[in-house]
Amino acid sequence: MPTFLRRSGFVFAWALALPTLAAAAPGAGTPKPSVERAAARIAQALATVQQTPNSFPAYSAVFVHGADERWIYVNGRVREDRPTPADADTLFYIASQTKSFMGLLAAELDRKGVFPLDTTLAQVWPKLALPAPVDPARVTMTDLLSHQEGLRTDTLNVVTAYVRDIPPADYPRLLASETRARDPGFRYANLGDLVYGAALEARTGRNWRDWLDAEVLGPLALDHVVSRPSRADAATLSWNHQWDGSRWHTLPPKPDALMHAAGGLLASSNDMARWMRANLRPGKAGTPIDAGALRLAQRPIAKADLADREIDCNGYSLGWYTCTYKGQRALMHPGSYTGAVSVTVLVPSADAGMAVMVNSDSATEGLELDLMKAFIGLVTGQPGEQARLDKAVASYPARLAAKTRGRLDAIAKARARPEWKGWAWHPAGPALQAFTGRFHNALFGAMEVSEVDGRLQASIGAMRLALEPARPGLFGATSGPIEPPEPLRFDAARRSIRWNGQVFTR
Repeated sequence: MPTFLRRSGFVFAWALALPTLAAAAPGAGTPKPSVERAAARIAQALATVQQTPNSFPAYSAVFVHGADERWIYVNGRVREDRPTPADADTLFYIASQTKSFMGLLAAELDRKGVFPLDTTLAQVWPKLALPAPVDPARVTMTDLLSHQEGLRTDTLNVVTAYVRDIPPADYPRLLASETRARDPGFRYANLGDLVYGAALEARTGRNWRDWLDAEVLGPLALDHVVSRPSRADAATLSWNHQWDGSRWHTLPPKPDALMHAAGGLLASSNDMARWMRANLRPGKAGTPIDAGALRLAQRPIAKADLADREIDCNGYSLGWYTCTYKGQRALMHPGSYTGAVSVTVLVPSADAGMAVMVNSDSATEGLELDLMKAFIGLVTGQPGEQARLDKAVASYPARLAAKTRGRLDAIAKARARPEWKGWAWHPAGPALQAFTGRFHNALFGAMEVSEVDGRLQASIGAMRLALEPARPGLFGATSGPIEPPEPLRFDAARRSIRWNGQVFTR
C-alpha cells in the first residue's frame, strides 16, 4: 500500500537536451527581459537535470506573462517504455492542483446563488452526525474548501485516491464513522474538497465534474483539462513513473473512479497557460470568468502553515496558498501522487506565472520548490536566483540517490520486522488456494483474493495487492514493488481478513 501519510504558444524541440528559446507568439509584444530570462533559465535547469539517469521520463514547463506572451518547454516521453514524445497537448496528472479549480467553481456557484459558500453541512444533510465537538450546523462550504472543517480521517482519503469512488449518498454515514475531531484551524488534507464535491451533487443533483466543465473549463476554453481520462485520447495521456534503484515502474493513468474533487484533473501545457493567464488577470479584457469570483477564490481565508526559512506560505484561500518570498507575494498550489509531481505559481506583481509538471516522483518535490522560489525571484528582479538554480541542478543527483536509498531502506526495515518470522512459510497448491475468495468491507468494498501463477493477489476496487506468505495466516501486502509490506491476516475461524485496520468478511 502506498505510504500515504503524502499561433500563441510553442513546444520547443531539444538539441542535445538543451532548450532553445523561441520568439514570442506572432502578434505579441517584445517580452520583458525578466520574464523571458526566467523562463529560459528555469527551462535550462530542467533540461540539465533531466540528463541525470532515472530523473523523469518527461516534463513540461509553462510560463506566461501578460495577456499574450507564453513559453512552453516540453521534453521526453509519455511513457518511459514507449517512443511517443510528450508535447504541449500531452495530459499530465496535476493531482491536488485540482483544488484551485474547485475553488473557482465554488466561487462562481456562490456568485450565481446556485450553491452559496455559507451553506452548512446540516443544510445539505440534516441528519448528519459528526464527532463532537464538531457541529454540522457550523461547518460551511468555505470551511471545507479552506481546510478548516475541524475533522480528520485515516481512511476516506485512501479509499478515494486508490480504491473507489464514494457516492454522495454514502458520505453522511462515512463522515459519522470514519472521521474524528481535530484541533480547530487550518490543516491541509483532501477531506474538505471531497466533502464539498459530494455536497454539491447532493444539493444540485449534478456531479462536480459536470459543474466544473460548465462553469470553469468551458468558459476558459480549457478543452484539455480532463476529469475523466476515459474520454481523452489515450495517446495524449502521460503515464506516471517510479524508479526502484534498478528499473522504472510505469503506472497507468488513474481510472475515472479515482479522479475525485481533491485530485481529479489532467491538464495539457497549452491549457495550463490559459489557466494561469485567467487567474493572473481578473477583470481584464478577454477573461470570461467573473472578476469577483476569481478574486474570491484567491483571497486568503485561513492562516496556513507551509514555510521554510526562505518562503512563507501563511495564507490559504479556496484553493491557493498565499506565499511571500524575498518580500514578493505569490499564489501557489502543488500536486503530487504516486509517480507524478507538479506545481503552479503566480506572481501578480509581475503578471507572470509558471507551471511545472513531471511524470515521475524521483526527488522532484524538492526540485520544484527550488524552481518556484527561483521563478518568483527572477521575475521580480531579486539577486541570487541563478546561483539557486545552479545549486539545484548540482545537488539533484545526490537528492535522487538519497530518495532511492530511502525507499529501499524502508522496504528492508519493514521486511526485517520480527512479526514476519523470517518469511519462512511457503504454502502452495491447495494450501494457497484455501485463502482465495471474495471478502467484503463496508468502507473499502469487495476484496477479491485469487491465485495467479502460484502467487496470491488481492483486488480492492482499483487497487492491486501482491500477497507474500510470511508465517501461517500472515501475508505481506504491497501495492507496488517499491512499497514496504503491510500485514494482511487471514482468520480461518472467523472467515475474515484484517488489513489496514479494516476487517473484510467472506
